[in-house]
Amino acid sequence: MGLVDAFAYPDRIMLRWEVPAMNADGSPLKDLSGFKIYRLSRKIGEECENCRFEGKPYANVDFQKPVNAEIVDGKVMYNDRNVAHGNVYTYIVAAYNLKGREGKPSPQVPVTFQEPPPAPENVNAHATPNAVTLIWTAPGEKEAVQGYRIYRGSTDALDQMKKVGTTKSDEVSFTDKTVEKDKTYYYVVRSLRVANEVSIESRPSTAVRVTVPGEVETPINVRTNVTTTGIRVSWEQSTITGKRVFYNLYRSEGNGAFQRINIAPIRDSWFLDRKVRRGATYRYAVTAYFEDRPEYESSRAVTEAVRYNR
Repeated sequence: MGLVDAFAYPDRIMLRWEVPAMNADGSPLKDLSGFKIYRLSRKIGEECENCRFEGKPYANVDFQKPVNAEIVDGKVMYNDRNVAHGNVYTYIVAAYNLKGREGKPSPQVPVTFQEPPPAPENVNAHATPNAVTLIWTAPGEKEAVQGYRIYRGSTDALDQMKKVGTTKSDEVSFTDKTVEKDKTYYYVVRSLRVANEVSIESRPSTAVRVTVPGEVETPINVRTNVTTTGIRVSWEQSTITGKRVFYNLYRSEGNGAFQRINIAPIRDSWFLDRKVRRGATYRYAVTAYFEDRPEYESSRAVTEAVRYNR
């Protein structure tokens, strides 16, 4: 058995280790049957120089049917929920084969199970098409916090959320750039404290729900038409499911730079430009954006040059 990692939560201690692949003599391990977990318990501050592990294992994890643990990608995760704050729990793990023979156990892993730190407060989320940014307030007892962990899920079920990032104690924001467009996510943030190299997490913050917007498609079939009162620019209506679409119209005279000519958002799929000069040549560019978020406008659809001869 190799090293066993430990993580403390308000209501449990999770142990994690890799499934061994070899026997002690270097031959492949083909008859692994399971793992035995041994545990010692004492009060914090209580000396335990001569404490010994009992012969009877505290828990057993069956390798083929791990009903009390989870095995994912060659790693075993076991949760010990029979714990109480104010104690030190020491664990060792030993693998055994189909004959019941145990291998050399793992090194001891002591876990000081203290009261968890306070949870973060006022968690808010803001989404762009490429990222979600979380901002929160440090708890009142921020001196007890050494960092934060951020969890994400497709629902607000805590046991289904996965860790997506960490920050330091003075960093009360996090940007998740691994999101997908047009998807809804739930986030919680937990405060973090480390005792004897084992992390202790707070209870989760209130879950926040955020939907990542999709990219707005560039308007198509942009056309110009010279009229007696100006140049009419039209295009096909863009659509985004569940969201209203607005447009911006930009104009370039001759070889000049494009300048936006609409003051208010354009709601229809056309615009009449009345501020044109006879004999001048213009180009137009149209962009689309969802709802009232012009900072996420699409790329520009540019027209051919058109000369205004009224």
